[in-house]
Amino acid sequence: MIKGLSTYLVAIFLIFISNEDIKKGNEAYENADYAQAEELYRAALESDPDNAQIYFNLGNALAKQGKVEEAIQMYLQYGSMVENPDEKAQAEYNIGTVLSESQQWKPALQHLRNSLKLNPTDIEAQHNFERALAESQNEEEEQQQQDQNQEQEPPSEYAKAMKKRAEELVSQEKYQEAFQLMQQALQVDQTVQNYNQFINRIGAVSEIDS
Repeated sequence: MIKGLSTYLVAIFLIFISNEDIKKGNEAYENADYAQAEELYRAALESDPDNAQIYFNLGNALAKQGKVEEAIQMYLQYGSMVENPDEKAQAEYNIGTVLSESQQWKPALQHLRNSLKLNPTDIEAQHNFERALAESQNEEEEQQQQDQNQEQEPPSEYAKAMKKRAEELVSQEKYQEAFQLMQQALQVDQTVQNYNQFINRIGAVSEIDS
């Protein structure tokens, strides 16, 4: 989940900030009226553009509306304005989480790693980092498989003929003969690899029959 307005931040706004737009923005956010919260935070920035916390809260309101690009910009701005490592870690955490929710795993992984470097004790960041790492690895494996499939040449006419003959032998329950035929074909024509699943299947059956 995206880290929302913490009790500490809201308390500061309510006690020390007289800006009514910030107060109303917090109330709108707590009531899940994120569009209204966005409008009020933007208004607050016009009168208080150096207040880093407004950028953070605006980022949350934008993220809740699925405005990922704008939310990231607000978190980056917030992170550039604060000095405390924990606060910088919050910005990195939220960027990583927003990216994770839109399944942009690789950049999410980087920002969650940045968050953990700044605050190694954040359990939520650790959990999200591990998930992003797993999803990123799955994504890479799927891409590699797609690349391999694209690079593989389609079966030649020879490969198709051998496959058809092997199927005829299988229909006669001559699994060993079919397997040997496909193995021999594979040695002279690499496109026979397109039928590896078929070859492995009849190979397994031929071992049982032998």
